[in-house]
Amino acid sequence: MARYALVIGIDTNIAPLKSLSKTAGDARAIAEVLRRDGGFEVQELVGQVGRKDLEGAIERLLEQAEKQEALIYYTGHAVPLRKGFGKTEAFLVPSDGEVTVDSDSTVTQLHHGLSLNDLNEVLGAADFGNLVLLLDCCHSGYLLEQELLAQTFNSFSKKDYLVITACRSFEQAYANRSDRHSLFTGAILKGLGRDNADPKTQAVTGDRLFSFVYEQLKGTGQEAVRLSVGRPIELVRFQPEVAAAERVDKTNPYQGLLAFTKEKAKFFFGRDRVVQDLIGKLQSSNFVPLIGASGSGKSSVVRAGVVPRLEDLGWRVLEPIVPGVDPIENLRSATSDLNELRTQKTLLVIDQFEEIFTLSRDRKVQSAFIQELMALSQKITIVVTMRADFVEACLADEALTRSIQRDAIFLGAMTGAELEDAIVKPAEKQGVKLQERLLARILKDVESEENCLPLLEFALSQLWEMRSDAEAELSIANYEVLGGVMGALNTHAENIYKQLALRMQEQWVKRVMLRLVRTSERMRDTRQRQLRSSLLGMGKDSAEKDAIEVVINDLVNGRLLVSDRVNDQDLIDLSHEALMRSWKRFVDWREGDRGVRQLIDKVEDAKREWQTQKKWKYLLDGRLLKSSKWLLKDRSEDVTELRSFIQRSLWVRRSQMAGISIIPIVFVMGIVEPYQRSNIVYKNYDTIRLRQGGQEEKAAILNLTRGCPSAKKYPYLPFRQWLFGNCQSLEGRDLSNLDLRNTDLSGVTLRNTDLTNVQLTGVTLIGADLSHANLKGSKLQGVNFSETDLTYANLSESDLSDADLRRADLRHADLSITNLSNINMSDVDISHADLKYAKFSCKAISTTYRGAKTCPNMKDLKWDLHTSWDHVQGWENISNIPLLLKNKIGIKY
Repeated sequence: MARYALVIGIDTNIAPLKSLSKTAGDARAIAEVLRRDGGFEVQELVGQVGRKDLEGAIERLLEQAEKQEALIYYTGHAVPLRKGFGKTEAFLVPSDGEVTVDSDSTVTQLHHGLSLNDLNEVLGAADFGNLVLLLDCCHSGYLLEQELLAQTFNSFSKKDYLVITACRSFEQAYANRSDRHSLFTGAILKGLGRDNADPKTQAVTGDRLFSFVYEQLKGTGQEAVRLSVGRPIELVRFQPEVAAAERVDKTNPYQGLLAFTKEKAKFFFGRDRVVQDLIGKLQSSNFVPLIGASGSGKSSVVRAGVVPRLEDLGWRVLEPIVPGVDPIENLRSATSDLNELRTQKTLLVIDQFEEIFTLSRDRKVQSAFIQELMALSQKITIVVTMRADFVEACLADEALTRSIQRDAIFLGAMTGAELEDAIVKPAEKQGVKLQERLLARILKDVESEENCLPLLEFALSQLWEMRSDAEAELSIANYEVLGGVMGALNTHAENIYKQLALRMQEQWVKRVMLRLVRTSERMRDTRQRQLRSSLLGMGKDSAEKDAIEVVINDLVNGRLLVSDRVNDQDLIDLSHEALMRSWKRFVDWREGDRGVRQLIDKVEDAKREWQTQKKWKYLLDGRLLKSSKWLLKDRSEDVTELRSFIQRSLWVRRSQMAGISIIPIVFVMGIVEPYQRSNIVYKNYDTIRLRQGGQEEKAAILNLTRGCPSAKKYPYLPFRQWLFGNCQSLEGRDLSNLDLRNTDLSGVTLRNTDLTNVQLTGVTLIGADLSHANLKGSKLQGVNFSETDLTYANLSESDLSDADLRRADLRHADLSITNLSNINMSDVDISHADLKYAKFSCKAISTTYRGAKTCPNMKDLKWDLHTSWDHVQGWENISNIPLLLKNKIGIKY
């Protein structure tokens, strides 16, 4: 039988639930083991996972694994919900799950949760060959409580079934801060390893796994629980081990642009002397700066050289941090459990210490961070790595200056012998040699280049990847193809760029890369990490955001960028500063518009400070405000995320300038303007009331609604309806049979309006309020209804062909006998809507590699069981209709 697995790891949740730091890594590790050793086809759902995503993935598994072997692994939040008569029900909580708790933290309400009872029922009804369910979440034992046992045994009595939960119903599932995985998943991964396999069969069954996990969790405060029905289920099977002499390790021993870590310490060579110097210094000093040029290998020396050796000596090493944009919070978070560390020598590594000067321009913040760091060094030992060109900035602080003078270790260039070790020994560790003359050629290429270790490592990494498994040497021919040490990175980056350019995404590559650089006026440019969400914010709509997401993922997969999870946030960074000087196209990008990017950096600094202080005096002012206004006008695409901050600053400063002089103006407006405006409004009212028809009535409507977008743009402006127009003035009016073709009515309020048989072809109604409106029998071809409120609207017998309804709200709307040909219904909510006898077609049907037909205009369509689909036409062959919807409509598949 085929084997299918669904692996779910949810790490993002809505307060009061905390986002989880280990779930994504746990899920990916489980998925890797299932693919590699279990032969499963794995569907991964990792990171931010909504209720709809969760249900959709389960539905896909139900379809894939019919009469086949199935496995589901879940890690994330689960909560018990208190119900009537003292009963409690457990729910899995997706990213959009909303929890309400009372004063003693008991959950009283939950929206968008997935009931364990419902999950048990759905899985029990499925036609699997066998099923394994692994739940790493709090309260997961509810699945095995007495009220569910009878149902479970009945559902699975004729099948092989195994469920293992991380804890009992009243217990929490734990994860130690210093461990890579949670207690339960860590035990599962060990239990699925070769060491736990049956010596005869080389397999790990579910029963064998549970016995191992149960023993591992003893004394931890949580107890694994299982339910097993039928025969033992084999989870993984290993091939007999090859003799050690015949085993070939294919792991790439070189790190490319990334720093060596303690996991790759066995491949780290050439820095024994400085590592020993650092360890000696740490025995006598609690604060040691490691200072070197960019590209000299500072991070690798500490992470792969110092850290493993200190751990061997019994030290506890905290997870390394970088200062980031909120250095004090990052420091406090890293040392939050300091009270537990007093009995053990403890080391904290602060990498890229220069970020305190590049990402935070506030001298008060810099000083406060350094003072807190120095105070902390009285309790634990601290190593900081820092670029040499930032030493001058450190001299402004007296204590930091003394530490540099007394305890700093300066990292120089590698000597010839050290460089040879760094090139040759990692390959030798894997049984591979360098071809004759290659070592001499590499040494010659790098002898005139300062601090080129990242480029050297990248070239060696690429050479290793170009080698076939049968080859036991790195070749000089491949080295020439790469362009040598100095050309390898540029060639690699260009290849990735050209692939993205073929998909018309080169503009996003440039904008993403430049956002990750801090453009300096005096010092050299530096990296500046960005939230993934901030980079996606450059897109104006969902299509652009999707394009940016693709670019980021391709650049990460191509090792030009790195993605990291810090404080429950997804951060994107350049893989190394070497990119800024070695990718020629990137160099050209950085040299162009430097002044503009420096200005944008300053505005972003100001925005961060204002978000922290929340006081008007921290808004933009003076020359920076004037320059920002120019950005808003001429470079708007570069300040998408700064737009509201700049506009707020402009509004506040203008108000302050106006000062008391506005009082007489407001007084006059308060007397004269309402009178004049009311006369105009009532005149237009009369025109519509008398139903004069033709252009005169159309003009009256336009007069009443022309100011709607402006009024909504300035919702807090006094007298806005007198200044711009009355956006509610058409509410409840009779406009039937009117010709409004090709009219822009964006933002208009037409609530309860009678629009029967109105000619609206080509009309723009973006963001309009048409709730309860009567549009029966109207001509609505090509109308732009995006983001329009059409709740309870009557659209029956209307022609909506080619209309744009993206993100429109059509709850309770009447769409019966409506022509929906070629309509865009992406992200439309049609809950409780009536679509009886509606006619649908899709002009942009695409075919997947499996031959299934999909319609992009159906993406993220929202519906519920109250949506009426009787006799709907035209959706029979679209495969991306949700499974439950197919069943509801009666479509065969």
